[in-house]
Amino acid sequence: MVKAFTQKASKRMTCHKKYKIRKKVREHNKKLAKTLKDSNGKKKKIASKVPNMAPFKEDLLLEAISQAEAKKEEKKDRKKTKTAQVVTKPSNVAPKTLAKSTSAHITISQCNVLIWVIDARSVKECLCEEVSSTITDAKKSIIYVLNKIDLVPFSVVRKWYTVLSKIAPTFLMKSTQIILTECEQIIPALKQTLARFGGAKPLLNHLKDTYTEATKIGVIGTKQVGKSCVVSTLLKSCGRTKAKRSTDTKLNENLRLATTPGVMESEGSGLLHVMNDISKYMNYAPEVLTALSKVIREEDAMFHFTLPEYSHPEEFLDALSTRYNMFYDKAPDHAAVGRLILKQLRDSQLKFYVQSPDVTELAAVPEDVMKDMEKFIYQGDALPLTDAKLDIVIVKREKKKRGSEMDIDECESDDEEYEEMGSGEESALSDEEDMSDSGEMC
Repeated sequence: MVKAFTQKASKRMTCHKKYKIRKKVREHNKKLAKTLKDSNGKKKKIASKVPNMAPFKEDLLLEAISQAEAKKEEKKDRKKTKTAQVVTKPSNVAPKTLAKSTSAHITISQCNVLIWVIDARSVKECLCEEVSSTITDAKKSIIYVLNKIDLVPFSVVRKWYTVLSKIAPTFLMKSTQIILTECEQIIPALKQTLARFGGAKPLLNHLKDTYTEATKIGVIGTKQVGKSCVVSTLLKSCGRTKAKRSTDTKLNENLRLATTPGVMESEGSGLLHVMNDISKYMNYAPEVLTALSKVIREEDAMFHFTLPEYSHPEEFLDALSTRYNMFYDKAPDHAAVGRLILKQLRDSQLKFYVQSPDVTELAAVPEDVMKDMEKFIYQGDALPLTDAKLDIVIVKREKKKRGSEMDIDECESDDEEYEEMGSGEESALSDEEDMSDSGEMC
């Protein structure tokens, strides 16, 4: 026989009971924390008073005062010793966080061989006569590296190669700062990551063949040229990594590479200078475009921006605003168009280069360099610039002040109209009252 009412009672509880229990637990924990805090607090100071009836009371008080003064002097001496230790730290100890870059003059003074990194888009903007003269006076060798060749047509790169190879040995490079793991080198599906940089092997072979004695190599160049990327590509091709606590890394038994590149201040004010400080020039985008229009030919602008015929360079901004359909209050919005084109230049969507000087005979690029750089050769089109310098005239826009003369005149005219309207209404009301009075009399 099955017994009746064998089901167990439910363990569910009402929400009222559940939240009440939680509240009580919270209060209990709070109480415990408070008691612990009071117990672990500061100890109560016992008042050390000398009774009046005690013998030698004055001597005891004087001893206590002298002990207190001695403790104060000890604290002062400790502080002085701490400051002295901070000042007299040994200078040979390397800092924990190394600087990412130094000035070019420091690297020139410390290194024997200097790798000058140049952006292939604007070569004239990356060169500096003062730095080259200091290097020649110090009797140190230079090696030019044309970086970012994947953004410029190869015909232009070859012309600059012939011009620079007459001065010093030059090499082509496409550098990157991506660190490759062991898995990416082994797995065949991810072997494409190895093709992200090139041109380091010919440069390393040249350094190993020419410099057999102990030499230190440094990297110099202007801002945002790819100096740190060149350093990382050289280290990757040798199978090395950056040293954490030193500024040098060993490439070979004789060669050492300075991992902190030297930065030069660019003399020119070209498009690369604008790209380096683009956050500032975004506020003055129309001024940058007007300066850029003087350096671009009309045919190139019509081809690259797909513009109709217009009077160049006066109507360049108007043509761009109609092309991209950017208007503000039925007028062409020059600021919005300027910001859009600057973003395209920053993200390398719109490729550009400065035209090289006319060269009659092109120098032959070595076979080992061509084999290493076949994947990165760019055969497309880019926007050619006739000159590296841009004459940007920044005009500060004055904001309209509140309560100006025009606004005051308008307010005065409005008050006069209001007074006239008020006098007209009062006359109409007086006429109506007269008419009503006459009707009553009748």
